Amino acid sequence: MDELWVDIIKPTQAQLQEIDLHPLIIDDILKGGQRTKVERYEHGVFFVFYALSYHGRSKEKLHSAPIYLFVTPTQVITIHHDEMSVMNDARTRWQALRDVSSLSVAGLLHVILDTIVDSYFPMLDHIGDLVETLETEMLVGAQAHQLREIVHLKRMLLTLRRQIAPAREALNALLRGDLLVLDTAAFTHMQDVYDHVLRIVDAIDLHRDLLATVLDVHLSVQSNRLNEVMKVLTMASIILMVNSMVAGIYGMNFSFMPELQWAWGYPFALAVMVVASAALLWFFRRQGWWGEE
Repeated sequence: MDELWVDIIKPTQAQLQEIDLHPLIIDDILKGGQRTKVERYEHGVFFVFYALSYHGRSKEKLHSAPIYLFVTPTQVITIHHDEMSVMNDARTRWQALRDVSSLSVAGLLHVILDTIVDSYFPMLDHIGDLVETLETEMLVGAQAHQLREIVHLKRMLLTLRRQIAPAREALNALLRGDLLVLDTAAFTHMQDVYDHVLRIVDAIDLHRDLLATVLDVHLSVQSNRLNEVMKVLTMASIILMVNSMVAGIYGMNFSFMPELQWAWGYPFALAVMVVASAALLWFFRRQGWWGEE
């Protein structure tokens, strides 16, 4: 790209050895699977950050791709395995700065890190909109696919936190001056990137808490509905039990039951059942078990 910024796409071991990277750095780049981190080596500082993207609601999928940076006093080397829109954005920003200001390693590092971190915000805003929509839908009535979506979002936010939260430590170490010597302007810019990372981590935690609250509300609503169903079934069983008792009494085959020869015996038995049922319903309503919100 230029003398200050070297961008390597789809690196090979020979390329990495040619630019004289430490064997441990080469191993990290080729094998992958590293957490977000920053490490000090003899000839420079090695960063691992992640470009993250999120696609759609119907098929939620989080895509993460590592971006490796090796910063020396005179040069920034970026390495990634695929073409990335975030790196194209960083290139555009850097090209604009080259036309209006002086060039420096610290300035270039800020542009790259700030572009990567800022790319997280639209994704989190999209997830936040989904969380609010799910919260509203769950209060109306939960569906199985919504519960699956909540669990999926919780796992995704956990993955995001696992990859983004370590950036706080990396940037904090950079701000302490343990790794690079930053002038006042560079320190201010890096402090801004650090603040953005803090906001992102706070947003992730907030979304996770909201999803947990939505699940708790759903479980509470389901429990209350189950209690209402059980209450109705209990009242119905009590009414049927009383009516069964009356029917059982008059169903006994004793010879000297007074009502057996009575012309109004059958209507009387039915009337007793109706009166007993009405009395029980009145009692339930008086106790607030039925007919009131």
